[in-house]
Amino acid sequence: MTTVDLQYRAVAVDDDQFAFNAALAYNISLDEARRNLRAHAPGDHRGLYRNDRLVTQCILYPLRLANGAGGMIAAGGIGAVATPPEERRRGYVERLLRAVCDELRSQNVPLSMLAAFKESFYRRYGWATFYEARRLSGPPDRFAPFCAHRSGEWVRLDDSVAAATELDAIYRGALRGRFGPLERDALWWQTRVFRSGDASPRWIYVWRDDAGHGRSYVIFSVERGEQGRVVRCRETVALDPQARAQIFAFFAAFADQCAEVVFHAPADAPVQMLMPDPLECTMEPGSMLRIVDVAQALEAYAFPRDVAGRVTLRIADDWLEHNNAVFQLEIEGGVARTTRLNDGINADVRCDIRTLTHIYSRAIRPRTAAAFGLLDIHTRPALALLERLFAGLAPYASDWF
Repeated sequence: MTTVDLQYRAVAVDDDQFAFNAALAYNISLDEARRNLRAHAPGDHRGLYRNDRLVTQCILYPLRLANGAGGMIAAGGIGAVATPPEERRRGYVERLLRAVCDELRSQNVPLSMLAAFKESFYRRYGWATFYEARRLSGPPDRFAPFCAHRSGEWVRLDDSVAAATELDAIYRGALRGRFGPLERDALWWQTRVFRSGDASPRWIYVWRDDAGHGRSYVIFSVERGEQGRVVRCRETVALDPQARAQIFAFFAAFADQCAEVVFHAPADAPVQMLMPDPLECTMEPGSMLRIVDVAQALEAYAFPRDVAGRVTLRIADDWLEHNNAVFQLEIEGGVARTTRLNDGINADVRCDIRTLTHIYSRAIRPRTAAAFGLLDIHTRPALALLERLFAGLAPYASDWF
C-alpha cells in the first residue's frame, strides 16, 4: 500500500486553495471567502497538505471559556472545517483534528470547542455536546403584562467599541457562575455579535435604569417568517429580575408589527415560570467540547475552595492515547494536582472521555451520570466528592464560529 505523505501546517493568508474550498463547502462566493480569510489574523488558518495540495482545512480560534468561578480556561475553537469533494472520505478530517489537538496540547491548551455540522461525526473522536439552550417563542402580545413594570429607558446603540464595552460588562455579570461563555474582545463583539453571518448589522438596544446604569440588552434582527415578521434575537441578557422584565416589556412593543419573538435562554433558566401564558419551548443542542488533555484540564479547573479530597479516575479515550489512563485527582484550597497511575489500579470511578467532559462542564451531575450507567462508581465517598467538586449552574454559551 502506498504511503500518503501528509503535512499539517499554518495556511498562508494568500493561499487561494483555502478560499476555494471554503466557498464550495459553505456555498458562498469566492470573493466573500477571500474577505473572510483576510478578516482573521495570520496564523489562525490550519491545513493538511498532500504534496502541497490543501486537502482539508480549518480555522483555529484562540478562545477563553468562563470556568464558572470568575476565571477563564484556554480552549482552541475549531471552525470552518472544509474538504473539497474529491478529497472526502479519506480520513483527512480525522488527521486534521488529531493534529490540531496535538498542537493545542503542546501549548497547554486543555480544551477544544466546535460547532458541529453533524454531532455523530465528532462524537466518534471524543467531542461531546456540553450544553443545551431553551428556544422560546411567542407572539409579542404574550409579553404585554410586563409593560406595567416599565421603568428606566431603552437606548439604541451603534456597533462601536464603547457599545461593546458597556454590553460586555452586562454579559459577564449576568453569566457569572456558568461554565462556557466565551471571553469577548471588542472585535468579537463587533464582527460576531453585532453583525450576522453575512455581515449585515443587527439592532442593538440597552436598557438603563433611572440612575443611567445599563442592566440588560437585546440584540436582534427583524426577519420575514411564514406567519409574518419575526423578531429574532441574537442575544438577550439581564443582570436581575427587574432588568429581565424590561426585556419582556420591550418585546411587547412589537405587537403591531411582528407576529413572533424568538429568543434563547440557558437550560435551567425558569423563563416559563415568569410567563402568565407559557411560550413555545424546545431544547436545542449547543456547541461541542473535548478535553484535549485530562491532566491539564483538571488542573486548570476552578474547584470549590472549601472542598478537599482525593479520587482516582479511570478514563477511557480510544482516540487520544495520553488520556486513556488512570489519574489520581487531589484537591485542596481550590487547587488540583493530578498524577498518572499504573493502569492496573482499581480506580474509584470509571467513565469515557465524553462523560468526563459532560461532568467537567456541569452539563450532567455525577449522580445522574451514575444513575444512567455513564459513570461506574466503586465507592460512595468518591461519588459524594465528585458531586461537591463539579456543582454549579448549567453551562451555557451563545457564540458560534
